[in-house]
Amino acid sequence: MPKASNATLLLAIKPSKRLKRLVIIVHALALVASMATALTFSVKISLWVLIGLHYGLTGRRLTAKTVIIKHTESLGWELSEGGNFASIEILKSTVITTFALFLHYKHRSQPKSWMSGHKKTRLVLNDALADKDYRRLIVKLKTTAIK
Repeated sequence: MPKASNATLLLAIKPSKRLKRLVIIVHALALVASMATALTFSVKISLWVLIGLHYGLTGRRLTAKTVIIKHTESLGWELSEGGNFASIEILKSTVITTFALFLHYKHRSQPKSWMSGHKKTRLVLNDALADKDYRRLIVKLKTTAIK
């Protein structure tokens, strides 16, 4: 009888549609709020331009490449952001909910520099994976990384 905990976990985390909608709503509210202020018209135009630029940059980042996360018993946790897999260490500060996963990690094989040991965070909403895969990821995190 094969053990489920020894199986390799390989998941492709796609950009979340819910997060994209939330970003659109927040930027639209910011535009409405900037129109309702008692500022001069030139300042309002400047705010609109800044909000538009921020939306463009944020929107581009949200439609970034698919991230692949992998766990094997021999190599541990690995993450790929469009390139090769890099070995990572999942930190105990990772937050797991049924709606979202705030994955805190740091790279193990980073060269020594001022960024070595730098902690990173990846937001994984539950719509970025299939329901079954999201549950598998949560179980694997709870059993291997967060104890």
